[in-house]
Amino acid sequence: MNKIDTLIHRRANDRRKTAQACVARILLNAKARGVDISVVGSLARSSFRVHSDVDLLIHGSTDPARRAMVERLVADQLRGTNIPYDLIFASDISAERVQELLNDCV
Repeated sequence: MNKIDTLIHRRANDRRKTAQACVARILLNAKARGVDISVVGSLARSSFRVHSDVDLLIHGSTDPARRAMVERLVADQLRGTNIPYDLIFASDISAERVQELLNDCV
């Protein structure tokens, strides 16, 4: 492995560890508030890279107050990390698409 590959690999590892730590706190805080969240996408598949984002699937009803609470919870944990994220609310997509997202992560 050359120097640039080593640097990229190290940065990807550091970024993945940061994302995993933030997501662990998000899941813990969400659970304490009665919100069920699944990690989907590259972080769940263990293919998180330097330019990956965090994808979170939020289960259950999403009235405006609950949606805002989840958005704040996630933003608070990822603020300052420079890691983008996507919130996917299960109530906004079909049951089939939810299942596809969950199956993709196994």
